[in-house]
Amino acid sequence: MGFEEIYSLYKQDVFCYLCGLTGNADEAEELLAETFFRAFLGFQAFRSESSVKTWLFAIAKHVFYQHLTKRRREIPVEDTFLYPLCERGIENRSDTQSTVALTQLVSSLLAKKDERSRRAFHLRLAGYSFREIGQALGISENSARVLVHRVRLYLQTELKKEGYGNE
Repeated sequence: MGFEEIYSLYKQDVFCYLCGLTGNADEAEELLAETFFRAFLGFQAFRSESSVKTWLFAIAKHVFYQHLTKRRREIPVEDTFLYPLCERGIENRSDTQSTVALTQLVSSLLAKKDERSRRAFHLRLAGYSFREIGQALGISENSARVLVHRVRLYLQTELKKEGYGNE
């Protein structure tokens, strides 16, 4: 299979995945270009140890994480709900309705948490260290770790009840 065929087959899937991660079609388009650029550069080294789609999603996830680190900004929950879940099979949910439903569910779950917990969670997703989160919230680094950990456990538990996650 040639690279042009791979691009044609998977560009829409990768784009939808990136849209889910970024919540922004323009950003997703930029990350899509970067993803396929990196895939093109590494195509000769691809060893078929996984499917091509899995390989592309791994590249896309890495490109997205690097993008977050570079941007170092607080991101609204609508833009990041897949971040902690993407390794648990959510990226395979390609239909728009389930993505919208998941966004709404995560938003409503996070709304039940206190402001400090939500802010710590958002800052961590945006790539801030626990030390930086602690400084921003006026708490210790360990307290920041605990806050983020508790929010993630809460979300994972509640999302499992709703049928999300493949652990």
